[in-house]
Amino acid sequence: MKIRKISLSVALAGSALFGSTQSSAAPVDLALSLVIDVSGSIVLSEYNLQMDGYANAFRDPTIQSNLLGGANGKSAVNVVFFSSNFFTTTFDTFRILSSTAEINAFADALDTFARPGAGGTAVHTGTNRALDLLLLELATGGSLEGTTNVVIDVSGDGTSGTAASQAARTRAEEADIVINGLPIGTTGVANFYRDNVITDDGFFTRASSFDDFSAAVAEKLRIESGTIPPDPSNGVPEPGTLALLGIGLGASLLSRRRYS
Repeated sequence: MKIRKISLSVALAGSALFGSTQSSAAPVDLALSLVIDVSGSIVLSEYNLQMDGYANAFRDPTIQSNLLGGANGKSAVNVVFFSSNFFTTTFDTFRILSSTAEINAFADALDTFARPGAGGTAVHTGTNRALDLLLLELATGGSLEGTTNVVIDVSGDGTSGTAASQAARTRAEEADIVINGLPIGTTGVANFYRDNVITDDGFFTRASSFDDFSAAVAEKLRIESGTIPPDPSNGVPEPGTLALLGIGLGASLLSRRRYS
């Protein structure tokens, strides 16, 4: 199967806070779409732990170096928030990260972003929203044009309809897009992500609780940038193929296996 990974970038024209937004002939080295669960089972303190975890990961010097260390010297990221439906926010737009200052500004924006809502849990809703935004950007010759290293990264603490979740996964696979997961909590949630959310070439890193989320998301981003090997004890399968773009930048394409 031809592999492409999914992701998102963000842009507000002329704003240093959100980085460069114009289209460029050169693709980004990594496009990453963060799909974040904000359903009612996640209390405000847990939401804050999630956002702090993402923000601190983007402040990590190794991760920053990876995001800027590819052949084109830039990466792209966006964020989709979901519960029983998705929430439209300024983070929907693809953001281009081409300097340490832009990455730090993105981290600060994550750290201070107010929770957009709550509700039930529909993992497929977040996945499909990320797919829609990515495919539109690629189809219209936007800032991700020519990018082949694209990752959708879904995190959450709950399960939802298996048929709808599997359908979203199939849609990604048919578009040659990789979905990775960060399940939070019980083995049952991890099993759901393994069986219904991540693609055949994806992987998941489990956080046993929200207190463990920060370490898990930092590990996951390092794996996706190809800088550390996966840890099977934390629910990450052995690597299948590894695609690297530039020095220290790339994304792990990992095969699913049974979680024990």
